[in-house]
Amino acid sequence: MPQPAREPLRRWDPERIGPFAVLGRLGSGSMGQVYLGRSAAGRLVAVKTIKVELAEEAGFRHRFAQEVAAARKVSGVFTAAVVEADPEADVPWLATAYVPAPSLARLVLTCGPLPVTTVSWLAAGCAEALESIHSAGLVHRDLKPSNVLVAPDGPKVIDFGVARAAARMGLTTSRGTVGTPAYMAPEQARDTHEASPASDVYSLGATLLFAATGHPPYKGASVMDVLSRLATEEPDLSGLPDELAALITACMARVPSRRPTSSAMLAHLGDFTEAQAGPDEEHSYLPDKAMALITEYQRNPQMTALSQPDDDRDVTAASYTELPASYTPARRRRPGHGRTRAPGSAGPAGSGWRRWLRSHLAWAGWASAGAALVVVGVILGASLSSSSSPTPGRTAPSQPLAPPVPPRTVCGGSGGSASRPALCMEGQSLGTADMAWVVQGRGFAPGTPVTVTLSWQSPPQIEANGTFVHTAGVKPVVASDGTLRLDINRLFPGSLRLGIFVVKVTAADGAKASTSFIVIPPGT
Repeated sequence: MPQPAREPLRRWDPERIGPFAVLGRLGSGSMGQVYLGRSAAGRLVAVKTIKVELAEEAGFRHRFAQEVAAARKVSGVFTAAVVEADPEADVPWLATAYVPAPSLARLVLTCGPLPVTTVSWLAAGCAEALESIHSAGLVHRDLKPSNVLVAPDGPKVIDFGVARAAARMGLTTSRGTVGTPAYMAPEQARDTHEASPASDVYSLGATLLFAATGHPPYKGASVMDVLSRLATEEPDLSGLPDELAALITACMARVPSRRPTSSAMLAHLGDFTEAQAGPDEEHSYLPDKAMALITEYQRNPQMTALSQPDDDRDVTAASYTELPASYTPARRRRPGHGRTRAPGSAGPAGSGWRRWLRSHLAWAGWASAGAALVVVGVILGASLSSSSSPTPGRTAPSQPLAPPVPPRTVCGGSGGSASRPALCMEGQSLGTADMAWVVQGRGFAPGTPVTVTLSWQSPPQIEANGTFVHTAGVKPVVASDGTLRLDINRLFPGSLRLGIFVVKVTAADGAKASTSFIVIPPGT
């Protein structure tokens, strides 16, 4: 079989890595070197080695071993399978199947923006790859055009498993964190611990945007320039075909809970998914120019499968400074935002502020002693804003009433020892359900997993039997400095409605802390 072109070995490069003979260098990244290896049976593999300074981080090898074990469970035709790994080697390494195909980045730079059908075909394959990765309990964290290889039988998503191990170590901004700013979800850019399957969907949307238009959603002269644009601007959708706009903009929604899941994308792209497996349909979605480039790689690749185009490296480097903690992503205007609601129509949280106001008398008798201190501010705020409740059937005044007093749980609003576990609300403790609700924690034991519960209470006038307690399906891990950052919208999708919410964190060592916030109707 034809041998892939590769960079020659340097005198300090290894001759063997585990059972694999090293044939050449495929490239390098923020986490280490990538080599082309060959097994005793002649199978070609891509072997990624981990930088020594990263491997020596306390706990990294254990995390790496966990993530490799999960990555080996990932199966499917749209991922490059993990073949073997050794987290305990002097230089830890991970070997995956070698795919003789160009990256999506190289394909687009060579052939130009791809047709709508080709992008849809890629979307179906990548969504199925994410489904496989997420089902194994992994989050990719760095999905981008250079991590998608375009083979004749479909895209192959590569480089999963390793990035998550590094991200879970809570690397400092001076060391850099994991991800590529131009294709990264806002919540991940702000805090790498907030990366989730929804973050991967955002990155997929950004990657598909590049495939369809030839440019990333955000571009700048430096990493900080890209991050600044990500924080303050809408993505550049110029050149995006109308047929792809709904899918891609949905994937790139600012609020993670509003993005489709990979399984929902597969349901939407069913026709393209079915065509992947049909031998008669093979290559039908790839333009002739793209097939010609892929054939070159199969015969004698001019670029390695894992390399990035040179002009992508500066702006998409994986080492970057996180967004400042005070940054709150700008929310998109929803269709119909600002329009007057028809009289009597119910919003997503109920029939509006007047119904909320009429129920305030019930809050005092209903609220528990623990919630009473929070509720009293709501009652006083509402009582002072209006002298009477509206008569049923009467049109509400056009001048909006003042909102209730927010709970005093916003970060910085109260003192306390930094060593004692405590929670607070980032940015606001009063607002509508579609806001970004984020909880900060401090004083927990570093590296400790925590259980997060969300309790909701509502007066009977708003909703009968208005209580619930939800436990998050994932257990976040306390950062190395004893802090936590919890995205409530992501941990509890679809749970926010009118009422008081109490967030409680219980650490594995028994440490506990709680905080609260209030959800009110839009427009108040």
